[in-house]
Amino acid sequence: MDLNLTGRRALCLAASRGLGHACAVALARAGVEVCLVARDPARLAQAAEGVRV
Repeated sequence: MDLNLTGRRALCLAASRGLGHACAVALARAGVEVCLVARDPARLAQAAEGVRV
């Protein structure tokens, strides 16, 4: 399904795991430039590696 989101930007909160991470991954795959936010810097860095397309 093409949501026509390529080139858009999104701020994903609680993005180090769970629903926030799943949303970040889905948006990145749809061509969105995502900014991840989380409380734990180590988990956030690990999550960011998984989101990069």
